[in-house]
Amino acid sequence: MAVLGGIAGYATIALGSRGRVVEHAGSAEPGRAPRAGTVLGAVAVFVLALGACGSTPSARTSAQPPISPANLRSVHTSPQSSSSSSSSSSSAAASSKARQAKPRRSRIDGIVDVAKSSYHSETKGRVLLQQLGRIARDGILLNALSRGDVGSAQAEADAQLRNPGNHFAHVTRISVVRGSRVLVNATVNSDGVFVVAPGSRVLRSHGRLLGTLLVSIQDVTGYVKVVHDLTGADVVARGASGHVRTSRGAPTHGLLPPSGRVTIAGRRYAVRSFRELGWGDEPLTIWILLRA
Repeated sequence: MAVLGGIAGYATIALGSRGRVVEHAGSAEPGRAPRAGTVLGAVAVFVLALGACGSTPSARTSAQPPISPANLRSVHTSPQSSSSSSSSSSSAAASSKARQAKPRRSRIDGIVDVAKSSYHSETKGRVLLQQLGRIARDGILLNALSRGDVGSAQAEADAQLRNPGNHFAHVTRISVVRGSRVLVNATVNSDGVFVVAPGSRVLRSHGRLLGTLLVSIQDVTGYVKVVHDLTGADVVARGASGHVRTSRGAPTHGLLPPSGRVTIAGRRYAVRSFRELGWGDEPLTIWILLRA
């Protein structure tokens, strides 16, 4: 309160719109001063106004520390990140359990895979298909078969095997059959009677069936040697006909289990075996023996 020219003046403080403080000036009647309660009330209103300013939504908002975009992302993504981390941990645990449950492959199992792959290559691979196609286009052979001259057809098949180029082509057996009749049967040597499965091609001349050409590019002796050289394991191959071929040092007699361990001549071996078909669909059993 102030005294101006002998007249007591007073001021009231009120809260205007939007929280602004507005001061109203006035004068008391001459000779009358405002009551102390009025002044105290004005002060109380002012204090309450200041308190109210802090309680408005805008004030509450401005009173809080600013939230950066990074914090916003953290707030919104933290549950998802936690869930993702939990999922990753669960997946890792499941993978670990799966690895523990899966039996560890042994070296001999890998050697069996190599032996199977090698047999597949010899009986269905690119080299066999090339040689099968080449012999199927042999004009001398086709003409002889067209004339029904089986002798000349046999001579041409023998010539194919004796050709110096066959050292690289490695054809071991050629045959032509028609139904149950064998028209041509040529082998490169005595091992040519025990060979891996052949490729086949139907031969025709001017639409007329001449027969089915059979070509093998590997005998079982050669196959056993290839697997031994690739893996270092001993190999035994036995056909249903009674033919047996082994790698050097492998046991040639006695019964071998399909799998497991066996002692032969004082030596212990881990054993695995698998089956294939040879020439004429002869069943073959192939054993892999690895020194234990």
